[in-house]
Amino acid sequence: MNGAHEVVIDARWLRTGIGRYILTLLKDLKSKLPNTILTCITMPAHHGTLKPYCDRVIKMSSGIYSLTEQLRLPLAAHNASVFCAPHYNIPIVRTGPIVVTIHDLTHLAFPAYRNTLRAGLYANAMLRIASARASRIIVPSHYTRDNLVERLGAGPEKISVIPCAVGEAFRPQPHEEAAEVVRARHGISAPYMLFVGSAAPHKNLTTLLKAYQLLCSRHRNMPNLVLVLPHKSRASQCSVELLCLLATPGVRRLYSVSDESLASLYAAASITVMPSYEEGFGLPVIESMACGTPVACSRTASLPEIAGDSAAFFDPSSPEDMASAIEQLLCSRNLQQHLIGQGLKRAALYSPSRAAAAYASMLCSLATDKVPPRILENQHDS
Repeated sequence: MNGAHEVVIDARWLRTGIGRYILTLLKDLKSKLPNTILTCITMPAHHGTLKPYCDRVIKMSSGIYSLTEQLRLPLAAHNASVFCAPHYNIPIVRTGPIVVTIHDLTHLAFPAYRNTLRAGLYANAMLRIASARASRIIVPSHYTRDNLVERLGAGPEKISVIPCAVGEAFRPQPHEEAAEVVRARHGISAPYMLFVGSAAPHKNLTTLLKAYQLLCSRHRNMPNLVLVLPHKSRASQCSVELLCLLATPGVRRLYSVSDESLASLYAAASITVMPSYEEGFGLPVIESMACGTPVACSRTASLPEIAGDSAAFFDPSSPEDMASAIEQLLCSRNLQQHLIGQGLKRAALYSPSRAAAAYASMLCSLATDKVPPRILENQHDS
């Protein structure tokens, strides 16, 4: 950028998956933006976390999806050359350029959400406004880009595919060292397979648990199933069926795990399973691969695009097919080694430096009114 520009990023999401996206991006972004003042807006509790990665931090306690954020965000960013929204809740009344990241259209695409009050009154309206109002739209996959164009009529010329990056914590570790960390921190010593996600309907935890019951009925020494979930307080909101399935012997639940602990959980696992119906990207797939652990995942949404030829696939609607894919992977050391090697190569494509460079190029193109970059458009075919 020529001259001094201010880029403001809404970074109030640090306890969510979007927060991990923001932090991974910020750790490399400042070095890619010379002659730029990089400002983050965040909750007061996160001031110290963000301070090393930007020039200025603005504290704001406005809630996500609130009327207050619509009033306060434009004021906080009134001098910004560009405002960056990591989710579709953009400040509607801002008059300057906006870059919005739309991770997925799950609230419109997945039947369990599509007809809900939240989808009708907020998600649908805000996604359409964000798609129309944004100067540039960033999406993590071609799958999400195609959904935006087809469902919301977004202009493809202003959409760039910049895949999520794998955080620096996720790298291969010696299996026994990782297993010892897992034993010490979580009291888990038996072999296990891993699920990382939530109990939201599109994550398809119910079918995974049914597949696990099938596997346990066939094999006496089936590894445990460890579930890494975001919030213990939300466990009571699960359906009765899911609560019953969660009581299956061999199922362990962990909550709010740090990246460092999660990396050890990946590295010590036999396999990672990603059973989702809908994903705009599917970060646990790439994180697991980066840690050297093979993956079994759904053959739907963005997951085949992200995993490429580096995972074992199954039909997410079929407990039997899911169980068969998991069984094949657990029982074949040759297949495990093949997918470990393929996965490490695949994960290397999703580097933080590469993602930050693409994001910075996007910001530069907007400041100079150039055609938006397509730096990572063909990454999945590399």
